[in-house]
Amino acid sequence: MAEATVMKKKMYYNMRVKTMKRKMSDILRQLCKEKRSLTRGTKDRLKALSFAIKEFERELESKASGGRIVSRPVEDDVGSGTESDIEEDSSSLETKRRAKLALMQKRYEKCCLIFEDVEKYHTEAILKVKHATAGATQRLVTELETGGNVRFEDGSASDIWFTSCHDLILSRFCSSDYQAHGITGLKIHRITRIHNRMLRYRFDTCLATFSEEDDTPTLARPQSVKKLQEYLFFVWDPELPGGENQPMKVLEDGPMDQETYRQLGRDGAVPLSNSLSLSEKPRIQYLTTKSRTDPTAHDPCPFRHGQLVVCKVYLGKSLPALDISTGVHQKFYPNCDSVFRPKCFTGGTQKESACECSSRQCEWFVFNHELVLPEYVIDFEYVTRLPSPSPFMNVMDLKQAKKPAAFSVDPHADDDILLMGPVSQPRPRLSMLTEELLLKATKASSLASITVLNLHGNGLTKLKHLNSMTALQRLIVSFNELSRLEDVAHMANLEYLDASFNKIYTLDGMKALGKLKTLDLSWNEMTNTRDDLSILRKHSPNLTCLDLRHNNWQKPEGLRLRTIGRLKSLTTLNGQAVTEAEATAALRMAAGSRISQVSLLAHTRTDECRPRSLSLVSCAQLLTNVSRNKPDRQSESDSEWYNKVTTLNLDSQHISKLSNLERLVNLRWASFNDNDLTKIEGLENCGQIEELSLEDNCIYRIEGISHLSKLHTLNLGTNNLSTLENAGLDKLVHLQCLSVEDNRISTLAGLDKVTSLLELYVGNNNIRNIREVFHLKPLPNFVILDMCGNPVAKESDNYRLFVVYHLKSLKALDGSAVESTEGGTARDTFGGRLNQDFVAEKLGHSNFHEIRELDFPQSGIRQVDLGSGEHFINLRSVNLEHNNLTSFSGLIYLVNLRVLCLNHNHVETILQRPKASKGSKVDKEDHLDHHFMPGTLTPILDNLEVLHLGYNGISDLNKLEMSRLPSLKALFLQGNDISKVEGMDGLQDLRELVLDRNKIKSVGEVSFINQWNLVELHLEENRLRDLSHLHYLENLQRLYVGSNRIQDMSELEKLDRLPNLIELSVISNPVSRRLMHRPMLVYRQPNLLCIDGIPVTQEERTKAELYFMEQQPSSMMTTETTLPGISSYKGHPAPVKITNVQLQGGSSGGHGWSTQVQYTAGDDATLPSDPHRAPNRRQRSYGKNDVQSSPSNTGARMQYSNAAGASRHSGQQYTAHYQVPYVPHQSRSQGYEGYSASNVRHNRPR
Repeated sequence: MAEATVMKKKMYYNMRVKTMKRKMSDILRQLCKEKRSLTRGTKDRLKALSFAIKEFERELESKASGGRIVSRPVEDDVGSGTESDIEEDSSSLETKRRAKLALMQKRYEKCCLIFEDVEKYHTEAILKVKHATAGATQRLVTELETGGNVRFEDGSASDIWFTSCHDLILSRFCSSDYQAHGITGLKIHRITRIHNRMLRYRFDTCLATFSEEDDTPTLARPQSVKKLQEYLFFVWDPELPGGENQPMKVLEDGPMDQETYRQLGRDGAVPLSNSLSLSEKPRIQYLTTKSRTDPTAHDPCPFRHGQLVVCKVYLGKSLPALDISTGVHQKFYPNCDSVFRPKCFTGGTQKESACECSSRQCEWFVFNHELVLPEYVIDFEYVTRLPSPSPFMNVMDLKQAKKPAAFSVDPHADDDILLMGPVSQPRPRLSMLTEELLLKATKASSLASITVLNLHGNGLTKLKHLNSMTALQRLIVSFNELSRLEDVAHMANLEYLDASFNKIYTLDGMKALGKLKTLDLSWNEMTNTRDDLSILRKHSPNLTCLDLRHNNWQKPEGLRLRTIGRLKSLTTLNGQAVTEAEATAALRMAAGSRISQVSLLAHTRTDECRPRSLSLVSCAQLLTNVSRNKPDRQSESDSEWYNKVTTLNLDSQHISKLSNLERLVNLRWASFNDNDLTKIEGLENCGQIEELSLEDNCIYRIEGISHLSKLHTLNLGTNNLSTLENAGLDKLVHLQCLSVEDNRISTLAGLDKVTSLLELYVGNNNIRNIREVFHLKPLPNFVILDMCGNPVAKESDNYRLFVVYHLKSLKALDGSAVESTEGGTARDTFGGRLNQDFVAEKLGHSNFHEIRELDFPQSGIRQVDLGSGEHFINLRSVNLEHNNLTSFSGLIYLVNLRVLCLNHNHVETILQRPKASKGSKVDKEDHLDHHFMPGTLTPILDNLEVLHLGYNGISDLNKLEMSRLPSLKALFLQGNDISKVEGMDGLQDLRELVLDRNKIKSVGEVSFINQWNLVELHLEENRLRDLSHLHYLENLQRLYVGSNRIQDMSELEKLDRLPNLIELSVISNPVSRRLMHRPMLVYRQPNLLCIDGIPVTQEERTKAELYFMEQQPSSMMTTETTLPGISSYKGHPAPVKITNVQLQGGSSGGHGWSTQVQYTAGDDATLPSDPHRAPNRRQRSYGKNDVQSSPSNTGARMQYSNAAGASRHSGQQYTAHYQVPYVPHQSRSQGYEGYSASNVRHNRPR
């Protein structure tokens, strides 16, 4: 239990420390962005000046070599003159040209100084950010290592103690004390309260002792002790040993005792003050003196940012200091607890002050350090009369920072020099090199004789024919479009190469340049320090002058020493001479950059157990710092010590390659942070590694670790990783913590199989798609995720709730705990929503254009939001049975949808009316275009042909607004609460309608007025008593009215007006119990092929005709017949004769249908006019030829199988367990796009 608690604590604080570092990286990235913005104009000026300078140098070189100078003076042409005049003009022109060149060079140097100033300010800002982050991190580490006995609570304006402390600081600040420094005010950034249980206990115990010794009456003692307590500022003296970290030491351990102060040469008491200026005096003096000797310091107020510790102090008996020269020591004040020294008291004389508050300002000295309790720490900033010249002053809030006027660049600032005469005349650019052009430009007889070639500013991408210039010594190719220098390979005599201002990103291919001495690669796009320096070292061993400025180097802070160490012949680097001290330091760095036996002996340990510590540093770092168990090598030939090594820490050794590690077979904890590694290698034999740290390197991909099966912590932050796929992470079965912050990762693919993962830190990467979190859903124990600093965290709506909803086990996200209320909010926001994220998660891809079917039954879906539908252009079928939908609102944009199944939902209307509450926003799901608003009846889903709305509790068809679906051919409304058939006027193409298991009592006069194309109608299990108003259904072929309340035979006579009826079911009606309805229907409906599921045979039809022909005369004379409702068919009377009728139609096994039936009775059948029908009614029905030829009439023919017919009209036709959507019977070739019952049941979205 204790170990589990410790592990959770360490995970929590590790997360917070990681969050601090991620925020620091984010701020540093913003600083770099701000620096690029500030220097963009200066860089443009430098480029323009460089181009002009190199152009003038080219012309001067051409003049010196006797070539033709291509230039044009600003002055008017001098015309013709004597030879001496021409020479004089030429000499004057050259003088002006050189004068202009000198001015441009001077302006160039000035711009360089501006650029360097920005760099220096940027460096200062980085140091401040790192210092602030280190302080905040140290507080977290202190909380952990003290087990919570020391806590830091950040205050806010709503806290009473925050306001009190804020007012205390301002009341003890006096601007007159800082007049010499130009300080006019104070800005408080943060106030933190310290909860130190140990110091509090010590203070209270000591105070209780004083209270017992007090002579004050017992009841008055607490009040007396309280009066002697005061809040004072601790005096921070940076000049003391470890003084720079003194505030943090005071917060954790309290101030030093009087004896320690005396041994350090200070007053023998704890220094305190009630004045901000007095407490800050030592720090101000220290930093001011330091800035005077530091050439890189630019801020006139180096102590601008400060930190103040407010302490509760028991003053007890106090006396004024005797004399400043004697110092403070308790032996001079034997009966006192404290001594105070007024500000105005210096050397026994008083000085007048400009402010009356000076008389109250005192220095206090408390002899007992246990009576000083630090309670608050304040981070503040002095407000100066003149603002800081640094453009990065507000590093914590760059959005509000304004660009200083000193760094505001006028794009035309250098026009005065660039446009002054003489001006270089534009010359034609050489887009490509040919032998003819080279000879013409150099005026040489052959390429082999060329020694100097200037191709400046031609836009070249390749340097052809250079290999033929075997004598070339000087080559200038600046301001071109070169990306590589492989064309200059094997030029044995080349000594000078200027390739500045190009797009060179690698030196690969640059070979055999043994005489090269000067190389200018500034203003390019080079990044790989290790590879490029290795190429120069191998192929340019005599290089003496090198310029690598203004490239995108990795880890540029150590570039100079690394370059000097690699290229030992260098004398000048980046325009500065290489000093002896730099060369020595570089050689030392180069020697330590190779993993040798000596370095292994110095940086390894042999501890076999992990130390029981609450420290957050890696185990390798911890053991290196605290353990003395170094490997013991017995002799030069001894190699057994390799097997004993368990810990290796090679941080900040400038290592470029992992080597010589194959003997460390028992290595368990390894750290290689802050090096120059580009790949993970050399760990093949180190299979016991449990912790591996490779932060702050140049690694491009994860490799070489798949065999480390015992690895549980992997740190790869601040590298150049772009993916986690194919890295072998799935083979790390014990991996619990993965840190890859500050890389270029764009996807989390590759983590879905790392089931042991608990923590993932992937902040400050390039993840943009919120669906990447789906890769983390398979992780059962995943608890901590940090994705802050990725575009997805800023650009995605409801990013936090989305992640919390999909990662159920998550306990902390982006450095803050996941609250239980967030889980509920996330469920309300994303639960039951069918959106693109839901589809991508279920299908495993986001290629929505390829999807033709979606099948998500029983998914708890409440809303549908698939956007505008443009991504689902090929979607044809959607099955959302057994969900919680209430409308079609999110489906109306699926314009190509053919089949929609919404059985067992709560749909009552196609489009739900938005709530019109005043001042409230309409939900995005219901906020539809005005063309789709309820009440307009604007057609939607123009291609929808099959719609299933069974078991939705629908009671009002008018409210459903079915007329919005003009192309509907099959509508299934079984199992609802419909009592009246209405609202289907616009469904003129309807072929099949299912209304079984509703509450319909009768069919209205206009219920089916426009359904002349209806072929099949289901009204079973309703409350029908009559069959009136069905005569509009002239093309009806199948009618099912079983399980109703039809009693009279006369109701069946009304079906005579349905000439195309071929199938009828009236089973389980009262009228069917007399067994005479069947012969009567067979007799009166000659087209009927099936009644009550039993086919009509020719023998049965013959018997029915004979029977009724015999009964007609008697029925004319009889007042009451045995077959009520059957009127006379023949004109002559017949005697009544009752006989037993044998109903022959086959067994129940033949109740199905096997006949092919068309929607229409015949070709070119003209329909009679009816004044009640819609005016746009079609006057021609579909015939056989029409159905087969028109592509819009798909599904015109339907084939019914025996099995389908038998099950369809059974008593359990729509039982609850029957989950397959009700679909029309059809043939495979001409059905509704092939959507059969089996398709809906078994097919899944592709």
